[in-house]
Formats: sequence, C-alpha cells, structure tokens
Amino acid sequence: MNLIRRISFLMSQDRQRRELAEEMRLHRELRARQLRGHGLEHGEASQTATRLFGNETLLKEKANDMWGWNWLEDLGRDWRQTGRMLAANRGFAAIAILTLALGIGANTGIFTVTNALLLQSLPVAEPQQLYRVNTTRMPDGAGNTGNSRTSFSDYVFDHLRGHSAVLSSLVAYVPLGSNKISVRAGTLPEEVSADMVSGNFFSGLGVKAACGRILSAEDEAAHTPFAEVSYQYAGLRFGEPCAAIGKPMNIKGVPFTIVGVAASNFKGVERNPTDVWIPFQVRPELNAWGSAGKDYYSSSPNWWCMLMMARLKSGVSKAAAEAALNPPFQRAAYEPLGGKPRQGERPVRLSLVPARGIDGSASLKQPLLIVQVMVGLLLVIACGNVLVLLSVRNASRAREFCVRLALGGSTGRLIRQLLAESVVLVFAATALGLVFAVSATRALSRWAELDIAATPDGTVLWFTLLISVAAALAFGVGPAFSASRVAIADSIKNSAATAHRDRGRVTAGNILTAVQLALCLVLLTGTGLLVRTLQNLQHVNVGFPTGGLLVFGISPQIQDQGKAEAFYRDLIVKLRAVPQVRSVTLMGNRIASGWSNNTDAYVDGQTPKNVDDTMLRWNDVGPDFFTTLGIPLLAGRDFNEADTSASGPVAIVNRTFVKHFLHGQNALGHTASFTGRKAFSIVGVVEDSKYSGVEEDPQSMAWFPYTQVGYSRTLHVELRTAGPAMAALPAVRKAVAEFAPDLALLQPRTQQAEFDRSISTEILLARLSTAFAVLAVILVTIGLYGTISYSVKRRTTEVGIRLALGAERGSVVWMILRSGILLSLLGLAIGMPLVFVSSRFLASLLYGVTPLDPLSIAGAALGILAVAVLATGIPARRAAAIDPLTALRYE
Repeated sequence: MNLIRRISFLMSQDRQRRELAEEMRLHRELRARQLRGHGLEHGEASQTATRLFGNETLLKEKANDMWGWNWLEDLGRDWRQTGRMLAANRGFAAIAILTLALGIGANTGIFTVTNALLLQSLPVAEPQQLYRVNTTRMPDGAGNTGNSRTSFSDYVFDHLRGHSAVLSSLVAYVPLGSNKISVRAGTLPEEVSADMVSGNFFSGLGVKAACGRILSAEDEAAHTPFAEVSYQYAGLRFGEPCAAIGKPMNIKGVPFTIVGVAASNFKGVERNPTDVWIPFQVRPELNAWGSAGKDYYSSSPNWWCMLMMARLKSGVSKAAAEAALNPPFQRAAYEPLGGKPRQGERPVRLSLVPARGIDGSASLKQPLLIVQVMVGLLLVIACGNVLVLLSVRNASRAREFCVRLALGGSTGRLIRQLLAESVVLVFAATALGLVFAVSATRALSRWAELDIAATPDGTVLWFTLLISVAAALAFGVGPAFSASRVAIADSIKNSAATAHRDRGRVTAGNILTAVQLALCLVLLTGTGLLVRTLQNLQHVNVGFPTGGLLVFGISPQIQDQGKAEAFYRDLIVKLRAVPQVRSVTLMGNRIASGWSNNTDAYVDGQTPKNVDDTMLRWNDVGPDFFTTLGIPLLAGRDFNEADTSASGPVAIVNRTFVKHFLHGQNALGHTASFTGRKAFSIVGVVEDSKYSGVEEDPQSMAWFPYTQVGYSRTLHVELRTAGPAMAALPAVRKAVAEFAPDLALLQPRTQQAEFDRSISTEILLARLSTAFAVLAVILVTIGLYGTISYSVKRRTTEVGIRLALGAERGSVVWMILRSGILLSLLGLAIGMPLVFVSSRFLASLLYGVTPLDPLSIAGAALGILAVAVLATGIPARRAAAIDPLTALRYE
C-alpha cells in the first residue's frame, strides 16, 4: 500500500502539493483567527500564527518524503543542473564527449567484427546445439584439399549420418570450386560462390526458406537439377528475391532451376558468403572443389574433401557425442585403407567444435585480439584524458564547491552532482561512439576484404554498455570524492598567490599524464614494428616484375582433354590479338593465392635419398610461362607450343630444387615428377620466385605443362600488358566474351594485388595501428596540454614575481618546458618495461624485424618527447608573455 501511495503521488504530485499548500494556509488562518479572538492585532496575529506553525519548507519536505521519493526529485534537479553546466561550458563538453566517443566507438567497432567472425552464433534455430566436425588429422594414405583438420570423405559422411542416438542431424557441404565459379542466370555469365550440400543441409541447420522451398533429402537422393540461392543474390540478380523462384540457372554449364531462396539472414557457414547451393550431384563437371582429376568425391573413399556440421540431440553433451561417434568414425576412416592404421600411425580422432563465428576465420583470431588490445589502450588513454580535463575543471570550481558545502550542502549531494555530470558525458559519448562504430566496422570490413554483415547485436551492445559504465566510474568517482574532501576555510582563503606551493609535488594528474604517455609509447612502438613489417613485405623480391601482369580464371566445361587443349590454345591466340597484351600464359594454381600442389618428389624415377625433406611443390602451366612472368631462365628453355600431350614429358625446376635434390649438379637431362608413374625430363632451370605468397621461404619447385599433367578444367590466365594491367581488362573481357560468351572471368585482378592479398592481415594491422597511434598522440597531446596549462595558470603570480625580479623570459619558457619534458621522461620510464613485455606478443606477426627493434623503440620514444615539447610549447610561450603587474594582481 505504501508503494502504491508513493506511485500515486508521483502521478499527481502537482495536485497533491497544491492541496498541501492549501491545507497549511488554512491551518495558519485558523490559528490567526484564534489569536485575534484573544485580542491580538491582525498583523501580529498572522506573524504569530506563522511562527507557531513551524518551518513550512521543512514540513513540505517531510510530506514529500512520506508521499514520494525526495532522491528522485533531487536526481531530476541534478540532471537539469548538469545540462546547464555543460551548456555553459560547451568547449569542455565537446572535447570530453568527442574524446570518449572515439575510444568507445573504436572499441565497439573492432568488437563488432570480432564478434561476427569468432563469437556470434549462426543465424539458425537453436544454435547452441550445432557443432562443426573436426578431426585430429587424416589417415595415412588418404588425400585432402589442404584442410586436413576439417575435411572428411563422402564414405565417412555416409557411415556417420545414421547415428541418430546422439545426433539430431549431420550435414555435409563442399564448394564447387577453390574460389568462385562461373554461373549464368541471365544473358551474361557471372562469378558466384556455390556449394554442393546434403539434402538435409537447410533442415539440419534450422534454416527456412524466405520464398519457395528448401532442398530436401529427396533432392540429394535423385541428384535433382534444383538450386537454392541466397536472399542477397536473388535480390541483386532478379530485383525482387522472390522473383527468382522458377528461374533457370546454368552452373558450370549444367542447367538448374531455382526452387528456393534462403532466409534473409543466412549467408552460409563460411567466411565468404555463399550465393548458390545445389544437392550433391554425380556429374564429373560438378566435382568437389572444382577438381578435374579422375577421382570423383562420391566414388573416391580416400579423398577427404567434405566439411561437416552436427546438431546434437537435446540433452546430449559434447563429450558423450564424441565418445559415441569416434568408434564408427575410425572404422569408416580406415576401411578403405585396409581396415586399420598403418604401423606406427596414431589413429585419427573426431572432435566437435561449437559453431560460433564464421568458419575459416581462425587465422584472424590473433590479429583481431591484438587490435582489440590496441583500441583498449586507446580507450584507457581517452578516459585518462577526460579525467585530466575533469580534474582541471573541478580544481577551478573549488570555491564553488566550498561555498556549497559552507552553506549547508551535503558531501553526498555534491558527489551525486559530479557523478551526474560524468554519466551525462559518458552516455552522450556512447551514443556518438555507436555512430562511429558503424563507420569503423564498415571501414574495417572493407580494409580486410571481409564480406560480412557485421552489425551491433545484443552482445556488442552489452559490451558497449560495460565499457561505458567502466569509463563513467573511471573518471567520475575519483574527481567527485576529491572535490568533496576539499578544506573549506583553506580553499576560500586560497588565492593565486599561494597556489604555487604544491608545484614540486608529484600530483595525481601528473602521474595520470605519465601513464597516458607510457601507453602511447606502447602503441607507437607496436605501430612502428607493424609498419616496418609491412614495408619489409612490400619490398620483398618476388622473383619477377609484377607491374603490367593481369590474372583471371576461366573454367570451360569440356570433358575431352584434346578439346580442352584446343580451347585454351585458341583462347591464347585470341588474347594475343588484344592490342594491349604483349604475352599470355596459363597456370593451374594462381600465384600468391595460397593454393599449391604438394607431393613427394621423384627424381630420376625414385624418392630422393639423403635429404631431410622430400616434399615437392609443383604447378601445371602453359607455354611461355617464364617469359610472360619475367622469371630469369638459368639454363635450358621455356615451355612452348610443342609441349603437348603427344610430345615427350618435360619439366622445369628452380634453383632450390637443383641445390636440394641434385646437390648443385647440372639438372638438364635428369627427370623430375610428382608421381612415380611418369617421369618428366628437366629441360630448364629458373631462378627462385615466390609462389604461394610473399612470406614463403624458397621451396623446391617444379613446373609441368598442363597438357601433360592431365586437363584441369579451371586454369588461370596470366597476361603481360603494355601499360597498366587493369586498363587492359575491358578489352580482355570483350575478347573472352566473343570467344566464349557463357564463361565469366573469375576474380580478375593484377598480380600485384594478388600478392597484396597474401599480406592482407599485415596491411590491415599496419593501417589500424597507425590510425590508433595517431588518435593516441592527439589525445595525449591534449591531455598534456591541459595539465601544463592548468599548472601555468596556478603559477601565474609566481611567474609574475620571477619576471618582476628580473628573470629572463627564456628561463620562464625553459621552466615550463622542463616540466613537460620531465613528465615525458617519467612516461618513458613507466612505458619501457611495458614495451619490452608487449612487443613480444607481436613476434609471430613480424617479418624482417625483431620485437625489440631499436629503430622502432627509439622512434616511439622520440615521438613521445616531440609530443611533450609540442604540448608544452604553447603554455610556455603564454607564461613568458605574462605582464608582471597583471600577474601580481591575479586572483
């Protein structure tokens, strides 16, 4: 009842107060009438009645306290007072809010991307029961696509999918190409990302159709020519997503019909969004990963190429599911290989990993963690900066606080007022920071080439709220309690004449500024290391000139090898006729794409003896390969048009191959191979060059004509152009469209851009760390400037006395500069141990530079000293310009 009465009062407090005032007035009038009846005059009776009635204000407050909540009204007054105070100090409010917004926005933006890539649950039903299926390794004797911990064979999938005791469903999927593939859903071909999936893929994951229907088990069993497309692809291709239903689509030359559009929030389970899904097929042109070998995924039990996800039954734990699935998994893994592991082989084991984030993003975990730490330091610097500003502002309000306390104001009320000001600043900064976070997220996704819809969700908002509350407490509580403990008498009597007494003390503001400088030193050092790493990578000699090289993929669906050779031969002729093109060649794996063929080497018909490593990296290429790329030929010749499937098998090897396998002997006349069944005569030796990426060390490498290796359906075309590579792309695209109108150019870009993609993580880290370091320098400069400016203001009278007594203005400048330099030296002393510890965490990301690189550390230290001189210079000049007479009268 008491709560109801208080709520009722809040709802009608104006009426209640009017009634209370009327009742109190009536009591005073009745008492005055009674006193007049005893012979008092009218005026004297009214005064006596008012005095006898008591303190009207106190009575109103007691009534308010009984009827409602005084603290709530006081809180409202605090908010209004805060609004007036910040409005009167717009400059201070703007700097504080913008400073915090930058720190909060950067943290929220980075965490949004981290959450989307690594933490967020998939947009499916009951995601907590969904797991990715991993394995410790593949069995000896089996082959895979390079994903040895996440790939399984179709044979294993078939043997595990029926274990309904622990699994609600087991789904499998496999890309139709190592990258994008060619699809035609209209008049022009285009490149899309496409997967083959089990019939229960969508139902097992818990994904519904936005339009039409989802693929079913019947579609898998009958290998139906039906396709499911993503909501985004359907909208982009057909204008309206649901308009895609019933439309025809050619996938790698095979006709399909679109029967469904997936839910709008589902883009697949991989790092790069999937555009098209089809049920498992049994056509050679629709093989796993676009493979064109004799092996087909469904008829090759030893080819581990599929990815799997499992949904556990309700109540089944991860450990129980792994225990139930491992025995049948091991049987299925080894049955095609003789039934048991080879002698000395450690048996494979299956494991379940919660399906959080996006598959394929594990490589970004460490870089994202480092970036998150960097922006965390930036937020600490921002909070310290605002804390300095608040401390300076509160110090200038010392007399105001003392007057309020002297007039009877309570310490708690003063603390509450200052906390209210801090909370308003924080939540205004948080609102602005969320706006910054959206822009930061988009910029980060664009820089990292992450095609993800990273938007703040509940987790991100809770994270933002947490850091906002932490920020409010960080710079709200300390200054508030400090202001409440001021000595009233001393502060009222204090003047500028006595303010210099504490100049020699190490104040909390000085320590805080030194800590800011120390954290800035850590950021500057880390930035220096990452920028120098990027510079080293960008200046690596890749073994050939990349300028003027254009590369793209082409994937004709031709089953006959002879016809395929004729297709590529005619394509080369067509492209050579383009005016901007100087030379053309082909390759199976695109240089710097990260993909490579790795097998045991066969030299002169046998596995090399007396070598530590027998691995051979190889590629199948076209004629004039080394001439087109500009890789120096050391001996022998390049491939030419005469190297066909009908001619003798030939190979070209690099310098490291000769040194490693032939011990520096003349390689011409020897044979090399990636298989013991066919020997290729070495007809040339070339200089070492980069293959899979910029950072790789020299590898034993061999190249074979694509015509003699066996036809790969998707080859990559490399062109040397007369001018800028991308300027030739329109003419090249037109020539290919005239030659093969149904084929799209797959991922056309310059060869230099391909190399840059191989160091995209280093580029991202260098860019972000540079941006954060610049922000940190700006914030620290503002903070140090505020600290020194306040110190100069408090020492105005002291400076005036020095000047009046004959001190040189240069000595005054040096006195102020010295204080800033001493603060920077204190910051360096605090920061150097932090640098020595933190830089070691970057060791795995560095290239050509050590974690304790003297140049990076010295550059960062000089940067801190430069910040100190810059931030101190203006207050120093202002101090030197003080008029002694004005200073002596300063109060």
